[in-house]
Amino acid sequence: MNDEPSGRLAAVRQMFGLGRKMWAAVLALTAFAGLLIVYSYGFLEVGLDHIRIEGPPLPDLPDGSSADVDTSQALRPPRFKLCRDLPVSAGYWNLTTADHSAFVEIPQPSDIGVGESVCVRVVVPAQYTVAPMTFVPFPNAPWDSVMLDLVGRDTNTSVPVLLQMADHTHNYFRDRTHVYEADVVLRDADVYHAEGYIEFRHARWNAEAFLDPQPFEPEQLKMPDVQINVLDEDGLSPYSLQRYMDLPLCTDSDADGRWVSVDVLPFDASLVPPPDNHNLVWLPYDCRLQRFTYSNFTKCLLRKYPLVHWFGDSNTRRALKKVSTLGKWCAAEPDSLVCTCNDNTEPFTNYNANQRISPFDLDPEAGGAVATGAQSENKSRIVAFKWDGLTTRNNPPWAEYFTSDFEERLGRPKLALFGMTNWDTAFESRAFFAGEVAQLADVVDAKYPGAAVVLRTGQYYCCTSDMDKFWKRRYSRLRNSFFDQTLIDHFKTKFAGSRNVLVWNVAQLSERRPYKLREDDLLKCAANHVRSEIIEIENQVLMNALCNNAID
Repeated sequence: MNDEPSGRLAAVRQMFGLGRKMWAAVLALTAFAGLLIVYSYGFLEVGLDHIRIEGPPLPDLPDGSSADVDTSQALRPPRFKLCRDLPVSAGYWNLTTADHSAFVEIPQPSDIGVGESVCVRVVVPAQYTVAPMTFVPFPNAPWDSVMLDLVGRDTNTSVPVLLQMADHTHNYFRDRTHVYEADVVLRDADVYHAEGYIEFRHARWNAEAFLDPQPFEPEQLKMPDVQINVLDEDGLSPYSLQRYMDLPLCTDSDADGRWVSVDVLPFDASLVPPPDNHNLVWLPYDCRLQRFTYSNFTKCLLRKYPLVHWFGDSNTRRALKKVSTLGKWCAAEPDSLVCTCNDNTEPFTNYNANQRISPFDLDPEAGGAVATGAQSENKSRIVAFKWDGLTTRNNPPWAEYFTSDFEERLGRPKLALFGMTNWDTAFESRAFFAGEVAQLADVVDAKYPGAAVVLRTGQYYCCTSDMDKFWKRRYSRLRNSFFDQTLIDHFKTKFAGSRNVLVWNVAQLSERRPYKLREDDLLKCAANHVRSEIIEIENQVLMNALCNNAID
């Protein structure tokens, strides 16, 4: 009898040179690899439904189906999807205001873990109008300005929903339905709901060129009857207040964070910057702010930045009043008009706050004093430059600060700080501003070789329009934000890899204030100045960024 295998199986074995045991192993490995590929996509193809792996069932999938294959938590698919993976309903694009009012949609309202995201959409049905197309958005900017937050039920944390246009051609036409979306990361365990409204339609948020600001007439948004439950299931959230003091010290000035009531802090409140007028402290998520005294800040400047050039408008003036008095400005009467809004005519002696160029020296014990003569070795010096942003309202023009003898007159600092966009947003076009920013960046490159650069954003603005007949300031929430981004993008690009450029994001601090407080504070000051308590917190953010790891 012939012992060699016969038929097709024999031919195959002979072709691959495999024995019986090896052939079985290959088949087993192939089947297992196929199962892993199928499982990695979170479902089982038809034909494999007879395979079972022991373990607890997976949760229901978003489409209502279920899977009954599981291995471990490590292989479990995420409980959330990004907006790009959740198609916009085709019927939305044909809606008009005659059919439906504008509404918010959360297409996958499931529980998520801390640090995960939820997709939020806003659908603005078409509103046909015969009005001339006077207002237009910036390129790739939305026609509609929508202010929307996810608000925590227990913590009262407000997380801005930074909406972007969904990928559809309708979003580029004024009289079509618009859909906006954002993946919102939620880091605090809580139950969240949506709050907000449409600020402006038809690009009326963008009063470019010689257009006048438009009345603020908010339009209601229909909110979804759902909530987002953010869970810290294992109690190990890195964003927990219980672990805040374990975070590294902040060395940047635009770290994202939230406002937290002093009453719920599990640590001594004196270890972090002081609270605002509602007893709320600002706590970043990924780093820790320590409380600086102005005396220690002055010592830090003397060590790291003994000479500082500081450019800005009235918001900078208010910040420097805190610095030059070692924090005493407005400490006694924080509810006075000077401290809550307008200090234009306040007598002030620590430096000449209303001069175009005002050098002053800082002593850790005595504070600021108008500079007279050469700088002392035991005092830091700040040269304050007053300007109206990069606008044509500067008299003389801002570029004339930088004459040929600039360094000889005012020294070469190790730190140059530039605050702007408040006046620029109010009075200039974005195209003009972009050109001036490019010119300023070239000046910085030439006049400040090797210096660290800090860019201070404009103040946050929302919830109203400036309808003053004399000023006609063209502020809006979106317009201010785009001007800030124009400044930041240009400097970051120009000095990438060659210069340390910090963004002092004061706008973010106000934007993340609890929803109601944000509106109340801004409506009480036409000049869009923040209260002295907020100025103190803004300064603390800057002091941490400049000085952490610099003081023994």
